Amino acid sequence: MPLDNKEKYVSLVTLRRDGRAVPTPVWFAAMGSEFGVITETNVGKVKRIRNNSRITVQVCDMKGAVSPSAPVLPATARLVTGDEAVRVRKAIARKYGFVYVMFSVYWSASTLMARLRGNNKHDPEVAILFTLDA
Repeated sequence: MPLDNKEKYVSLVTLRRDGRAVPTPVWFAAMGSEFGVITETNVGKVKRIRNNSRITVQVCDMKGAVSPSAPVLPATARLVTGDEAVRVRKAIARKYGFVYVMFSVYWSASTLMARLRGNNKHDPEVAILFTLDA
């Protein structure tokens, strides 16, 4: 498999309607023949995947810097909610351990602050599953 689950980050590249590529460094976890990515519900990459499920991924560092030797891997993404999104979150939690716990604490605190400011909107949990092309 050209993508190793031991890697920490991939640059997930989605396409805008005008064809411009938008790279985003993300955590990922292998889940059988697919890879999972956690994300917020109303962010750009989710909107772009809704419009075009064709993506590419490349191993990168936490800032999104890609090595010149890292292969570009074409893939197809799909958005999932409910039990599938929970399964992705749990796979990420297993892979990233304590770092994920710290992220979760931050996320919970920021969500609480938003609710205290009057933003009680609760969007369903969304995750991205992608499959590398053959």
